[in-house]
Amino acid sequence: MLIMEMTEQEVSAVAALERQTFSVPWSEQGFLDALAMENVKFLVAKEEEEVCGYCGIYLAADEGEITNVAVAEPYRRRKIAERLVRTLIEATIPLGIKNYILEARISNEAAINLYEKIGFRRCGVRKNFYDRPREDACVMYCNIDDTPVIPTIRQG
Repeated sequence: MLIMEMTEQEVSAVAALERQTFSVPWSEQGFLDALAMENVKFLVAKEEEEVCGYCGIYLAADEGEITNVAVAEPYRRRKIAERLVRTLIEATIPLGIKNYILEARISNEAAINLYEKIGFRRCGVRKNFYDRPREDACVMYCNIDDTPVIPTIRQG
């Protein structure tokens, strides 16, 4: 498994995975537009040239908002999402990012448990955040200086 920065070559495969995973998916153009921005970083996980997962982050000052974490069905339960998110955090710490925030569907217990394992804490609810179906979002937050799990990334 190789984790690397997403390039335009992976956008088509990532957009296809996005459509399979999310009820309101980003378009290929949405990913291309995001990749062109300086304050955005996307990673892909590849196995034998096949994109099997991806995640992204928007950066502002010392904060990163993690978006779009997805792993293709045949590759799930292999800790790929955890590796992607940890690698993303590891890659943004040197950029001065200390605070991380994300949302997960309130019913997505697997994602919430994963983020808690990494060091995120539940900090709120965004009512009716998601469409198709309409659902609340669990807002999760992590500060690398206050979290016992995240700093272990910096130590290798």
